Amino acid sequence: MTPPQEGVAMDGEALIAALPQVRGKLQPMVPLAPYTWLRVGGPAEVLFSPADAEDLAAFLRETPGHIPVTAVGVGSNLIVRDGGVPGVVVRLGRGFNQIEPMGVSSAPARRRSTRGWRSRRRTPGSQGSSS
Repeated sequence: MTPPQEGVAMDGEALIAALPQVRGKLQPMVPLAPYTWLRVGGPAEVLFSPADAEDLAAFLRETPGHIPVTAVGVGSNLIVRDGGVPGVVVRLGRGFNQIEPMGVSSAPARRRSTRGWRSRRRTPGSQGSSS
């Protein structure tokens, strides 16, 4: 996560005005501590909870490139600095907990391509980590 620049105040309301319209929720200056397992950390300048994958894709496609975007899951293995996170924090909630192989046509091939992931889907911090 990119730390805020020294002396630059985060302004969630102004940032929301510069972001594309979404079907999900955009909230300014949301404390992230309740979203982490350690219950520590400062606010997200803007917290985005996408309605679904299409909402997220449209948001990422239309968001100006100079605005920092940080994706988080359920908050395991996440420590947020007290100064908060500038830009947009995208919280990937329950609708984003499935792994779907792309370009796999048969059911047996799909099962083989996700073998090993299914048993770990509820293991905190396992997907995308070194475990």
